Amino acid sequence: MKNFYITFLLLLLFISCSSDNTEPEITTKESPIEKTETETETEEKNNAEECKITNLDGLIIIEAENFELKGQWRIKEDEKASGGKYIEYYGPNSYNNQNLSNEITVKFTVDKASHYRVRWFMRQPDEAEGDKSNDAWIYLSDNVGYAWVNNADLNLEHYEKFVSRGKEEFAYGGVLDLHNPKASSWLTAKFPAAGEYTLKICARSEYFQLDRLVLSSGITDDDAQEASRNQGETLNCD
Repeated sequence: MKNFYITFLLLLLFISCSSDNTEPEITTKESPIEKTETETETEEKNNAEECKITNLDGLIIIEAENFELKGQWRIKEDEKASGGKYIEYYGPNSYNNQNLSNEITVKFTVDKASHYRVRWFMRQPDEAEGDKSNDAWIYLSDNVGYAWVNNADLNLEHYEKFVSRGKEEFAYGGVLDLHNPKASSWLTAKFPAAGEYTLKICARSEYFQLDRLVLSSGITDDDAQEASRNQGETLNCD
């Protein structure tokens, strides 16, 4: 009888252990896959509005702080500037040639073949004398820049001096000061077709201050000056 009870208890113990040893169901939870920095940047870029500087009602207005700055250019703030910002060149004078380490560029588009007069809003520092700190080298990509010399178009295939004057306020102006041949002229951009173009500026005079560029087509220069005075950068955002 004693052996029967022992056998019965051992059987109960075996059944209990078998039940306790049942493996619990394992549920897996996938860890989130972290995106690489490049993938994140690409996604943000695709989600963001893509804005292009383009023509609007006969004007292309380019804020100077949107140039791709390099070298000895810097963005400064002033409530007198459009959008409260302008750029200043703080390096040495470069009167005889272009130091490409101080070359800045900006891209823009036009929607058709067209001609535009090129002007700017600039300023000389208060301490600048006469024609000091009032010019820069300028060039339009694809050789679309032209001057008017001896009653004929002169195609500009390289940098030329672009100059005007202004104190205290950012002044509207800008003309070519050519050296070969010696002449003064408007700068005209003749775009042969719709597309993207690049405007380049290279530093020439120390402490020259640039607020924005104004390209106008189909309107007088006076009307362009008036229309652009309170007009922001001409953007098209898709």
